[in-house]
Amino acid sequence: MTPRALLGHSHALTYSAVAIVLVLTVFVAPVVAGFEVPPLNPFGAESSEAEVVAVEVTARDRTEAGTIVSQHVRVRLSGGEEVAIERQFFEDDPIGIHVEPGDGVLVTANETPEGTTYFIADRSRSLALWVLVIAFAALVTLVGRWRGLWSMVGLAASFLVIVQFIIPAILSGWNPVGVTVIGSIVIAFTTLVLAHGANWKTVAAISGTGVSLALVIVFAGFGVAFTELTGLADEHAIALNILADNTIDARGLLLASIIIGALGVLDDVTATQASTVFELHRANDHLSATELFGRALNVGRDHIASTVNTLVLAYVSASLPLVVLLASQPEPLALLISRDQFATEIVRTLMGSMGIVAAVPITTGIAALIAARVRLDDGA
Repeated sequence: MTPRALLGHSHALTYSAVAIVLVLTVFVAPVVAGFEVPPLNPFGAESSEAEVVAVEVTARDRTEAGTIVSQHVRVRLSGGEEVAIERQFFEDDPIGIHVEPGDGVLVTANETPEGTTYFIADRSRSLALWVLVIAFAALVTLVGRWRGLWSMVGLAASFLVIVQFIIPAILSGWNPVGVTVIGSIVIAFTTLVLAHGANWKTVAAISGTGVSLALVIVFAGFGVAFTELTGLADEHAIALNILADNTIDARGLLLASIIIGALGVLDDVTATQASTVFELHRANDHLSATELFGRALNVGRDHIASTVNTLVLAYVSASLPLVVLLASQPEPLALLISRDQFATEIVRTLMGSMGIVAAVPITTGIAALIAARVRLDDGA
């Protein structure tokens, strides 16, 4: 068998392994493990998409708090049935749902002793979201071509692992950190192979990601324990804790969120550093592992500066309302940062960033050792 044939055979085996790992994680594991996702809906109400058919204003009452608008709204449910909804809302309410005929809405049905009552819970955004997803995928594919297309496949695989494996396992009572680590390994292996191909460069990136992810787990565990965070820093965590009857480890869930958040940036850092090393090797195959490491690390130092800044800004943007709310308090900053909500975001940022910074020399070193020992025609 020729070297090219052997290379093609190894690529086929690698992609087959990716497919097998995905199938086992997404479809087989949930069945074998017997994941049972409990319904955490305290009211038992069901929602469905509907279209607004007609809107009639029946009253407009002025009060000290503002003008209350009463409406008689007819909507057509997804099954074709039309129902009437009587609703009231403040006219100038910024979060009020103002509807017109033709609008898509989410309608919730409540079963009461008097019969079924309906109310408009939110707008239907599924069509708009699909348009944005398609536009994003088209842009990535247009610019990235085949690599971009495969990266979208990897993104879909990551989504499946999170939705079909990690979340059901956590809701079924499994340890959040344990299942997140397993899911993260699958995500890293799948996305890196699909986005960057089956080659030595990807091997270096996967290895660097694995070691760095282990450090993130250690750093995050220490940070959460050292600062005595509760894991109940926001209303969503509190609501989940109440609805799940304290069966989900709140601290473990916080650690899991730090791991997933860091993983998204780790993939980028490790792939970039591995690529830098192999491009240097391709430009000058006489460079030793030490020389490759030193030159690639110079690039990595620039990458560290921009990546840490990106991570901090990403976390701040996700929690900007909280930051603004806390900053508006009369308490001094030294006191504010001790509060669970603020301290959680600081620990999340710092511990994730430490793992990402460590990923640069780790991945660069692994890639340099591999690159110095392989030929350029070995699929690098």
